[in-house]
Amino acid sequence: MIMKRNYGLSNTEMTLMDIFWEGGNRSFTFKELLEQPAVVERGWKKQTLGTYLSNLQKSSLLGVDTSGKNYVYYPMVSKDEYVHQWTEKLVRTSFDNSISKLVSAFTGGKKLSQEEAEEIRKLIE
Repeated sequence: MIMKRNYGLSNTEMTLMDIFWEGGNRSFTFKELLEQPAVVERGWKKQTLGTYLSNLQKSSLLGVDTSGKNYVYYPMVSKDEYVHQWTEKLVRTSFDNSISKLVSAFTGGKKLSQEEAEEIRKLIE
């Protein structure tokens, strides 16, 4: 079975992070997470969810507040911040830290249209 990756996250990790990100980067108690439709649909047990949450904490994507009666999980970065960090790492490790090599790979060496080139110009100015 091939595991699809989303910005370096497994499908399961992405599903969990999307709960936080699509919820406006809000916090959730463990119980609230167990009740989320994406978790219910998969039939995850408490231990399974706990393992995934622990792995996301180790990756510094989630934090947890243990000061109260219930554990409260919260995102450490927004989706935009995470995608930006992942993209920077991709460019650094796969394209010798060269944006032009990334663009060249993305276009397959073909020339950009005038409109595409103008959009890129606006981004870098």
